[in-house]
Amino acid sequence: MYQNKYIQYKAIFKQDGETETIQYQANGLFHKGKKTCLKFDIPENTIDISYGEDEICLKHGQSCLKLNVNKDIWNQYQLPYGQALLKTRVCLFEANDHRIKLKYELHDQQSLISTVYIFITMTTVEEA
Repeated sequence: MYQNKYIQYKAIFKQDGETETIQYQANGLFHKGKKTCLKFDIPENTIDISYGEDEICLKHGQSCLKLNVNKDIWNQYQLPYGQALLKTRVCLFEANDHRIKLKYELHDQQSLISTVYIFITMTTVEEA
């Protein structure tokens, strides 16, 4: 069943001792089925998050990042200067009908590149 939700999205990127925070508030669609999906528009494009038992897929415009709760996965990751092959490692994933918490790391061949924290809260549009 699709539900209209009011989304509060916050992403924190930590890299080389620096921190960048991005926040959005938007109306979106939440669907719980075989996979749970959350989709909402931001000024630049659309954020689409889907997850099942072990797998998580984060889509941000044309960029798609696949994560697995139980194992590291190599992804083509879009960086400001082009694409890079980076390994993703999920450190924390908690999700329910009202909240998603995700922490993952991006690694290159030798070392940790970045740690990303994503916090999402969802309320039904009537409650917002």
